[in-house]
Amino acid sequence: MHVPPLTPYDRIGYRTLPMPQTHPDRMATLALLHGMAPRPIDRCRVLELGCGDGSNLIPMAYGLPGSEFVGIDLAGSAVANGTAAIATLGLRNVTLRHLDVMDVPETLGTFDYIIAPGIYSWVEAPVRDRILAVCRAHLAPQGIAFVSYNTYPGCHLRQAVWQILQFHVEGISDPNERITQARALARFIADCPQADGSDGAVLSSEMRAVLDHSPGLLFHDDLASTNAPVYFHQFASHARRHRLQFLAEANFHEMQVQAYPPEVARQIWQLADRSVIQKEQYLDFVRNRRFRQTLLCREEVPIDRTPRREVLESLYLGSQARPVVEHPDLDSPGVVEEFRSRGDASVSTDHPLAKAAILHLGQAWPRVIRFDELLRTIGRAGANAGDVGSLLDILLSAYAAGLIELHTHAPHFVLEPGPRPTVSPVARLQLERGHLVASLRHTSVYIEDELGRRLLTLMDGTRTTETLRHEMGAYVAGQPAAVEVSAAAVEKKITEAARLALFTA
Repeated sequence: MHVPPLTPYDRIGYRTLPMPQTHPDRMATLALLHGMAPRPIDRCRVLELGCGDGSNLIPMAYGLPGSEFVGIDLAGSAVANGTAAIATLGLRNVTLRHLDVMDVPETLGTFDYIIAPGIYSWVEAPVRDRILAVCRAHLAPQGIAFVSYNTYPGCHLRQAVWQILQFHVEGISDPNERITQARALARFIADCPQADGSDGAVLSSEMRAVLDHSPGLLFHDDLASTNAPVYFHQFASHARRHRLQFLAEANFHEMQVQAYPPEVARQIWQLADRSVIQKEQYLDFVRNRRFRQTLLCREEVPIDRTPRREVLESLYLGSQARPVVEHPDLDSPGVVEEFRSRGDASVSTDHPLAKAAILHLGQAWPRVIRFDELLRTIGRAGANAGDVGSLLDILLSAYAAGLIELHTHAPHFVLEPGPRPTVSPVARLQLERGHLVASLRHTSVYIEDELGRRLLTLMDGTRTTETLRHEMGAYVAGQPAAVEVSAAAVEKKITEAARLALFTA
């Protein structure tokens, strides 16, 4: 069997993380909203191209034990590390293979969900072609593929940064020295005095962003020998040549012209001549977009471009939304209340049912709740059809605004871990390697403090909270700056970890 040679990723590792936008749940939700019939995610097959060490795929496999996961990657060292983690965790539903995407065999079979994150723009044209060919050949009839890539027009400025840095390190062969020298030049340009609003100030801002990049990101992105952005319409055309069609963006709110004033939205649709592809392209122009996370499906699949509100009745809902005022008026139809979440997401409504629903979702976070349960919980299980229809419209608008999440299933975690707390074994294994762990919601969580990491590692289900306090006390007693570990401090950490969805039953 052909063994791929060593790659730059074997020489300089690239940190992979759980990506919620690649989770089958995200893809299935968007497929349902657009009239498709995706495979239920608790019994599906998932393929990841460019899986690295499995940091994205392995948490999925842990959370969905009835599904099968296959990852391939050209970097043998990453695959070996991931395979060792799989063995340690005892997972039987995930396999990583040291394989070139050009050599993916037909015998791999069909998959309900195919993920290709961070590859398309970073490989030569024949490999880009092969990625889409694999998607077409191995995608189930109602399957969905995720492909991320760099885009114009936003990447024109990024390309200037890449070219400057690559000019500076030309002739340097050692990867670590290339990273050091590129970072030094980025700092020099970032610190150069510039007039506000000048072209130089814009470039300085881009160089400051480079300084935040990890060594792996800087080496494999900013200094990559191949990094080929495309316009969205070019990517969509390439997909059509492989008999694939644009379904949606993985972040649904990024597709919405409603984020702009009505006159701007109307103008965008006029320019696009009602074409979804053209509309997306003009949105990229307006936003100066530089990166996309696109979902594709087979060209013969009918797509309903108007998301159907009735689908929400079979989904789970969640939100971090909070009312702007401390005591919102939920009962008065004429009183508008505003709810805000992370970033700029916000929704205002005077509909009593919607106000009660959004408030409860925020209070229940990080739990997600089925729509029928939500109605029962807020005491409106017998609401008339008109009110329920209005609520569904408002919730769909809130989803389009990025204020609420929709899911096809509820992730399995507990908010009250009981007398012997058990942190996810995936997270405990990751804590042995660093600060970043996968939550049971398939998000990345940064555990900053050393004591917090130590405590979470000890929570394997064999220790009571009192035992944890004693062991942590013994641990800190041996540290240079010893502090007392109280029962209250341990309980506080447990509560914090529970809100981050780290505990399993």
